[in-house]
Amino acid sequence: MTFPGGRKHRFLQVNTFYPAYLRDFYAARPELQSASYAAHIDALLDDGFSGGHMLVREFAKRGWEGHQIIANAAPAQRRWLAENELALPEPLDIGLLTAMQIQMIQPDVVYFTDVIQFDTKFLRKIPTRPKLLIGWRGFGIPQGTDLSGYDAIVSSFDRTFVEARQFGAKDVQRHYPGFPTDFPAPEPIVYDRDVVFSGSVTSSHATRVALLQQIWRASRGEDGGKPFGFELFMPDVSMFPPEMQRLNRGSVWGNTMLTTLRRSRITINVAVDGFDVQPPNMRVIEATGAGAFLLTNFHPELNRFFAPGEEIETFQNPDELLAKVRHYLAHDDARRAIAARGRERALRDHPLSNSAAKFEQMILSKLSAA
Repeated sequence: MTFPGGRKHRFLQVNTFYPAYLRDFYAARPELQSASYAAHIDALLDDGFSGGHMLVREFAKRGWEGHQIIANAAPAQRRWLAENELALPEPLDIGLLTAMQIQMIQPDVVYFTDVIQFDTKFLRKIPTRPKLLIGWRGFGIPQGTDLSGYDAIVSSFDRTFVEARQFGAKDVQRHYPGFPTDFPAPEPIVYDRDVVFSGSVTSSHATRVALLQQIWRASRGEDGGKPFGFELFMPDVSMFPPEMQRLNRGSVWGNTMLTTLRRSRITINVAVDGFDVQPPNMRVIEATGAGAFLLTNFHPELNRFFAPGEEIETFQNPDELLAKVRHYLAHDDARRAIAARGRERALRDHPLSNSAAKFEQMILSKLSAA
């Protein structure tokens, strides 16, 4: 994708990753401390964290000059400073450093996936404003956030369409993340767990906390049913009873998480409070794409993405959830067939390449109108 004269359009994506993920990522890769900035970015992208949102490599395939910043990946950011013969005091000022990078790259389009850290107050600090500033939001927006500096906010959720405008967004566009089809899915699937949940809990996950505790009690047979295996993969389980906390195996991230879901007989998904009335959240795409059997909240519109009972399974209340857990643990062939059809649908209809193509069309339309 080029301008007249041959210069490629420059696309820059700016992310912030969970601090717990970055801690684990760098602890497992001490060799990166002496690696180049490009090697840091490649390793982070290869690891697959937030893979459904990461568009730079897809844009490069489409002819763009792509650039990636993980703003709070301090080891990578220190390497960038060193390679550009620059220095900042510690702890690094993420906003200042990111503004410096944007000014040096001179992108035509910047896509931020954290519009709270990088709100309008930050955007005004960029000396040379890029032609187009786009931001993603798939969560509630805190009071006091200013989104007026963005040319568009993108989201898959209707709630964001309402809230973003209340916080000053000029435009809100529909965008669905996709499944990165370079995920290495080993065959055949070898199951080593019964029921798993992988994720985190915040103040916006009251329903998630309650349901996970009900699954835990049922897994022990406290509801009178047959016990089953139940494991958590979470960064923090302090909100659960001490005995339940012992089910936690620690966080798994990126491609390791996808493999964990794939090797589990049943993957549980519980949407964020207030975002459970509209599909799909990212875990729906991740789990199905990985080839996992997914049991998720029922949504009236979910069949626009996946066929309940054929490609995924759903529940509307705790009793239905537990009944389906026990049913599908006892019916291996049916469970495997649904998981296989779910993966086929995810790869066919919801790959990251499709998501990137639609995102590109949106921004090209905005660039041509600017």
